[in-house]
Amino acid sequence: MVFPFGGGETGKLIRSFDWSETPLGPISGWPQSLKTVTNMLLLCPIPIVLLWGEDGIMIYNDAYSVFAGRRHPQLLGSKVREGWDEIADFNDNVMKVGLAGGTLAYENQELTLIRHGKPEPAWMNLDYSPVVDESGKPAGVIAIVVETTRSVVAQRKLEQSEGRFRALTNATSDVVYRMSADWSEMQPLDGRGLLADMERPSAAWQDFYMLPEDKPALQAAIDEALRTRSVFQHEHRVRQADGSIGWTLSRAVPIVDEAGDIVEWFGAASDVTERRRNEEHLRRVVHELNHRVKNNLAMTQAIAAQTFRNVDDLKEAQARFGSRMVALGQANDLLTGERWVGASLIGAIGQAIRPHYPQPERSLVTGDDVQLTPKTALALTLAMHELAMNALKYGAWSNASGTVTVTSATYSGSAGDRRLRVEWRESGGPQVQPPTRRGFGSVLIERGLAREMGGQVKMEFLPDGLVCTIDAPEHVEAGS
Repeated sequence: MVFPFGGGETGKLIRSFDWSETPLGPISGWPQSLKTVTNMLLLCPIPIVLLWGEDGIMIYNDAYSVFAGRRHPQLLGSKVREGWDEIADFNDNVMKVGLAGGTLAYENQELTLIRHGKPEPAWMNLDYSPVVDESGKPAGVIAIVVETTRSVVAQRKLEQSEGRFRALTNATSDVVYRMSADWSEMQPLDGRGLLADMERPSAAWQDFYMLPEDKPALQAAIDEALRTRSVFQHEHRVRQADGSIGWTLSRAVPIVDEAGDIVEWFGAASDVTERRRNEEHLRRVVHELNHRVKNNLAMTQAIAAQTFRNVDDLKEAQARFGSRMVALGQANDLLTGERWVGASLIGAIGQAIRPHYPQPERSLVTGDDVQLTPKTALALTLAMHELAMNALKYGAWSNASGTVTVTSATYSGSAGDRRLRVEWRESGGPQVQPPTRRGFGSVLIERGLAREMGGQVKMEFLPDGLVCTIDAPEHVEAGS
């Protein structure tokens, strides 16, 4: 029977090789143990090499010849330490361990080999086992060699890509994410503190991040991007990591393979919550501004009509009208500074009366501060202006020693609601006589302010000085 049997091209080489020039001697004189293992490895489809004897004479199969590259067929019949001289120390250890009856196993072992004319790194899974001869003692070592270079290189490229991805994620404040080709699954996501982390791929990402009523619009944007194979872009609400609702502007681009098929989507989501809030606030401000302009025009018309009705002294009427317009303008200035979200009670009172009192020590504004609505702030400012004008012309500020004290306090009403009391008290001025008729200022204070604040306004013309008391619901929490 022909030996060795079969074995492809390498089998032919073994049969025609002059083994008498090697320590193994002519093939006809090989021991049966050597022939058996040779036949076995030649019939095996995976790369196997036999290292026989102390020198490790190399006998291998077709699969190993592919692994050997341009060093085949010179490796056949060579001593392993010389055949692979660049890794002689490694193979010396293999022979020592194997001939001593031991085994070795390496996973993704990196070795630098010269297989194609130049040194190149290669990675292999290596398994070494001893082969015994007829005496039962180890006479050689058989090695199963499975090259893993491609998978290792691919894995390292993937790790580098993942590293760049992580670096990009760390370098930006945006949430960076990846989606499957059909958007059915989100890959692990680092929420950057904005969104909760997605630690593993999930098909339930819409339920996790989105509000139910927003899903149809999002899906429509996804479907359009899939249909056109173009950039996905959508601004939508999200559940943030802290449980609150925020806004993101999300953009994703398709990643295609060599065939042009989409394999995944790479995207980033920016936190636009503050911008959306500012835009909404601006919308409300414009709406409120339009409303206030109309109200101011109506108020100006009413002030003009009341001021110039039955005028005896046109110059005095013009001056009173002018001062009222100034007060109205100052109230609007105060609200403009507060971006039309309202104004503080203490601030509104101070701004209204400050231009009128003779000396700072003759005026005291003290007590609890609250935030007024824009509408109430305007009404209160005009009322305080009227009270200050009256004090300057007829009341406590019309002499050299009178004073005005304005106090505010919040308290719990009988129904358990929070209420606000503001008191204007004059003292030290001329003796007060109740007016014989109600002027526009009195009407503005008693009726207009009560209506705007939803409470009651009481004016008492006491001999020592005017006392005006405002009692109304507290619209918002007390300020600091």
